[in-house]
Amino acid sequence: MKYRFIPAFVMLTAGLVSCILSVVQQWPVMTSLVTLVIVLLVFYIIGQIAAQIVGRVQAEHQAMVEAEKKRREEEEKRLEEEKIKQEQEEAERQAETAENDNI
Repeated sequence: MKYRFIPAFVMLTAGLVSCILSVVQQWPVMTSLVTLVIVLLVFYIIGQIAAQIVGRVQAEHQAMVEAEKKRREEEEKRLEEEKIKQEQEEAERQAETAENDNI
């Protein structure tokens, strides 16, 4: 939906170029109109293809960003669990050391 204006922009830009070219070249009116219609149709199709490609690339990029965010969250969670585990092991070692000192 974000890219719905791409085909119209491409089509109208090509139509403007076609109109300017036909006036400068002094083409007959019927030739200019037929050329304009063909140019508008062709470039509308090109614009639709371009909008689809841009949308697909944007969706892939968004999915990649989401996957990276999820991976980072999992990595942070794993590191936090390892830190807690190390702290527990350290506490156990200290308890054993204290117990051995008492004996």
